[in-house]
Amino acid sequence: MKINKYFDIHFERADDATIAKRLIGGAKIKGPALVILILSIFIASIGLNMNSTAVIIGAMLISPLMGPILATGFGFATLNFTVVKSGILRLSLQITIAVLASALYFYISPINTATSELLARTEPSIYDVLIAIFGGLAGIIGQTRKTLDNVIPGVAIATALMPPLCTAGYGLANGDWHYFFGAAYLFFINTFFIFFATFIVLKGVYSLPFHKQDKELIRRNQLIFLVIGLIMAIPSIYAGYDMTIKYSESNHLEQFIKNDVNQAGRRQVIDYSLDRTNKLVDIVAIGAPVTSEEQSQLEGKLQQYKYLHSYTLQFVNSVDEKNSTMDKTSLNKSSENLETYKKLSNLYQPTYQLVSETINTMKTTEAEAKALFPFVSKVEGMPLIDNLEQPKASRYMVIIHTTSTVSDADLERIKAWLEAKLSAPVTISVEQTTSTQ
Repeated sequence: MKINKYFDIHFERADDATIAKRLIGGAKIKGPALVILILSIFIASIGLNMNSTAVIIGAMLISPLMGPILATGFGFATLNFTVVKSGILRLSLQITIAVLASALYFYISPINTATSELLARTEPSIYDVLIAIFGGLAGIIGQTRKTLDNVIPGVAIATALMPPLCTAGYGLANGDWHYFFGAAYLFFINTFFIFFATFIVLKGVYSLPFHKQDKELIRRNQLIFLVIGLIMAIPSIYAGYDMTIKYSESNHLEQFIKNDVNQAGRRQVIDYSLDRTNKLVDIVAIGAPVTSEEQSQLEGKLQQYKYLHSYTLQFVNSVDEKNSTMDKTSLNKSSENLETYKKLSNLYQPTYQLVSETINTMKTTEAEAKALFPFVSKVEGMPLIDNLEQPKASRYMVIIHTTSTVSDADLERIKAWLEAKLSAPVTISVEQTTSTQ
């Protein structure tokens, strides 16, 4: 048996009349279809406004935007330009209604903060092109089957036609053209490549006989669509490349922070960021300050990371500020934020030092406790601190893990031993385990 039989899209294909009826009928926007369109617009707008993914998905499922796109692709594939004209006009009307209605919603909405769901629709990349192509192929193949399944709802969710239009409405309502044009570009990418996938599949599946000149016209249309598609994809290719670079930079920075900057018991990074414009790595750490000599060593290690070799390190809490290469004006942070970072560093550094010392002390305590008290399998503990500005361990909370039940006498013995070792009162909690650790 030939393997291509498993991939034959003619298998269980509906007849031509059924396909035509489905695709042309799906482009209707009168009556209930128009009402559903308006409802899906407001549902998507509310979802974007409230940053609710579930609500946005619901709007995608009920949106009728897919119909005119598939009908237009059908018209071009079969050279039925009456259907093409009707599909384009109906899609244009839907786009106009969607943008204006969503703009009205965002104009009167008391919440005008740009959410992450809105931002996600303003920076399309080559991955969105691929999703639209694969989604369009799946959608039209599903529409040409004898029995309809759940392909179209899945395609509607994957390609996301309604949310970009509502995001464009947000940009229009707030005068933010970055949001408007970014979202509009994403919508037209999805629309065009769904249409193109429809055209390609129907050209091979639909069995309407053509004259020789008709076949030449189809080939010419196919070439035109291919050129337009490549032109439309160019910005998304650049965006995809830029997104990949940003991801790689962030990934390498996380590795650099984890492997080279953080030092157990000595220093902990609490914030960091990349200033891609000025090629700076801004780091805020608590614990031991970074000297000029140590910063030079870290600069050398930074150069070993492929995507960070062009960046320069800058620490907010450098103790050797006179000799430090840190240029505070280039941190792209306000002076108020810088002061906040310094206050946090000064406030939490003593506490961090105390906690680090306690961790090391507990490691030694655990080893001694196992030798003195055979029933002990693990010891964990932390100081109870009353004043962050002048932290001092006024009492310790200690958890004793045991392999058997502990008698009151043994509990008193180990508590007295811990208080003598830690030179402070101790509150003990006992947890019995089934095996030693």
